[in-house]
Amino acid sequence: MIEQFFSLVGEEMRFSLTMLRHQVTAKNITHPKVLVNGSPKSGTTWMLKMLASIPGHEDAGNFSGDHKRYDAVSPGQVIHGHETYTDALKSRLEKNGIRVILMIRDPRDQLVSRMFHVRRSPNHPWHERLQKMTIDEALMICIEGREQLPATDVIISLTQSWLEVGNAACIVRYEELLDNTVFHFQRVLDYMGIQGDRRLAEVVVERNRFSRLSIGKKVWLLQRMPGEEDPKSHFRKGIKGDWRNYLKPHHIARFKEVSGQQLIDLGYETDLDW
Repeated sequence: MIEQFFSLVGEEMRFSLTMLRHQVTAKNITHPKVLVNGSPKSGTTWMLKMLASIPGHEDAGNFSGDHKRYDAVSPGQVIHGHETYTDALKSRLEKNGIRVILMIRDPRDQLVSRMFHVRRSPNHPWHERLQKMTIDEALMICIEGREQLPATDVIISLTQSWLEVGNAACIVRYEELLDNTVFHFQRVLDYMGIQGDRRLAEVVVERNRFSRLSIGKKVWLLQRMPGEEDPKSHFRKGIKGDWRNYLKPHHIARFKEVSGQQLIDLGYETDLDW
């Protein structure tokens, strides 16, 4: 435990020194406005935390569909959104110089993650009902959807609404971000116009890795590695392909009926034989 504490202290020192060097050496420091967007449980929180770690940037919260609030966004603010694309929204974002990062994730993993999220979130309308169900029952409800609980096809359609218009956003797939986090985060920084060498991306990624986010400010807790599950945490497991541990044949059959073609359209399968 003591070793972990001093390791975290060392990380903070490296992070602070790199951030200071970035501020000193950058000729024209830019603090872009950015919307980190995507359907729920697609990795938006992780991306937001990384961007908000950069000096001059801050988490501006979720506007929850109140598009007028985009008119008051200040440079360096990072908004967390689950916004469906519309021409009106695009025009408002462009008028205010807000860039969009679109997170995409395998909808089957999103399904599992979303189910656990609702079960642990007291403010969600379906929290108590899903808690009383078995995991199998809760997964089926999330596939099919109910009032105030979107079905998988609705969740996927949010992502598709942005993909259909082409270059409206910088697209980041959650699975690729897991596999090569520094590379894809550097790609996001380039898109945002944030100048800095690779070290900037490396220390931001290091500070926001799963094992660190999983304990938050509770540095006395043992860090969890990706794959070590805590159903009560927003950062529950941090892996890809977890749907194989939960979806049973009847779930898969129903998923294919509801969203099978969409899964193919997103590039996560080539046909319905999975």
